[in-house]
Amino acid sequence: MNIRKKEVDALNLLVTLEITPEDYQEKVKGVLENYRRRANIPGFRPGKVPMGLIKKQYGKSVLIDEINKILQDSIYNYITSEKLNILGNPLPVEQGTIDFDTPGTYEFQFEIGLSPEFEVSITKKNKIKGAKVVADKKVLDTYMEDIRSRYGKMVTPEKAKAEDVFHGSLTEVDKDGNVLADGIVKEEAQFMGSNLKTKKAQGELCKMGMGNTVVLEAAKSFSKDYNVAGLLGVTDAQLEASTGSFKFKLTNVTRMEPAEINQEFFDKVYGEGKVTSEKEMRERMKEEAERMYENEADQYFMNNVAEYLLGKTKFDLPVAFLKKWMQTSGEKTLTAEEVETDWEKTEKGLRYQLIENKVIQMGEISVSQEELLDHTVGIVKSQFQQYGQQVMDDEMLKGIAENALKNEEEARRLNDQVYNAKLLTYYKENFKIEEKEVTYDDFIKLVTANGK
Repeated sequence: MNIRKKEVDALNLLVTLEITPEDYQEKVKGVLENYRRRANIPGFRPGKVPMGLIKKQYGKSVLIDEINKILQDSIYNYITSEKLNILGNPLPVEQGTIDFDTPGTYEFQFEIGLSPEFEVSITKKNKIKGAKVVADKKVLDTYMEDIRSRYGKMVTPEKAKAEDVFHGSLTEVDKDGNVLADGIVKEEAQFMGSNLKTKKAQGELCKMGMGNTVVLEAAKSFSKDYNVAGLLGVTDAQLEASTGSFKFKLTNVTRMEPAEINQEFFDKVYGEGKVTSEKEMRERMKEEAERMYENEADQYFMNNVAEYLLGKTKFDLPVAFLKKWMQTSGEKTLTAEEVETDWEKTEKGLRYQLIENKVIQMGEISVSQEELLDHTVGIVKSQFQQYGQQVMDDEMLKGIAENALKNEEEARRLNDQVYNAKLLTYYKENFKIEEKEVTYDDFIKLVTANGK
């Protein structure tokens, strides 16, 4: 085997592999001997088929297979031995027809794209924008309303409002209001008055007495995005095939009455005696809300880090090679035009991946199997708590986590989470953060403006 390297430029190599009969003859011979032993050809006893006949039937395909195996092993062994830091995979150079009918010396070439050499600067002199999202009175009021509704009770109001739930039956009718014999019928239907499109229609609904009826049009009476088919318990196609007119007969009106703010309410939400006043509850809610906001604030910070590093870290890429490689690297072959369409986004992602890998190397960041397992156990534990289930003992949690990590895709996803958490810590320790305290509404505006 003779391997030659030609440096096209700093980021592109052309590697030539010369394969001689000495490289493949014994391998081909061994495969053909195995074929001969197993061949079942009429007129010959097992293992006694002439080798000439075996070569005639299988020789060429075996030769091609063995040369392909040698090529794959040789090019990747060469990359490893030369310690080449490559991008993508080696691309075979197209060549004319190869004569495999007359075995001899063969020459193949591969294009290789190299990862660029560059430095990343991260110091306390570098300022990155961050945000501390605080829960203001508006947020806490909304949370309080939601929790009170969740722990409230259904009552029948004396006077209906649009926000109430209206119960009754819906029956398909024709244009004259006559009930269709085989039409759609929903006996126990319920919807909020506010689901009707107009204030006028909502007001008329609220004035209805028990047992009264009104005809509702599926396409006209309800709000644009309301799922009328779901209300009726039919498919979209069935609704489309109907008259679209339904007589609603009112049987009941209910309203969710929010829970009273008292000790019984505090105990239901947080456990007996854990909270004893509305002030304490709002303090707990504020802590919980701001803890939830931390993930979004961290993502905002990480996005700003990425933009900063992409702007400050300059290096070239083997663009022509990468575009060519992308055409055949996925499950679906792409045209040059399709690659070009997404190239700007793809290039940005690749550049940041290279920068991130460099940072991981600089910070000597790694994830051990023990850390990955601990992270997975933590996720499993929090899921049990989230759904109100009794948390298992440590050994059972560990067993569930270990089982989850047997799935390669899931293990890779969880491993990335640990890496990202370590990168976040590294960036926070090594950049100067310009942190701005904002409400959640202002934070959304900040993120939206940042994304433009």
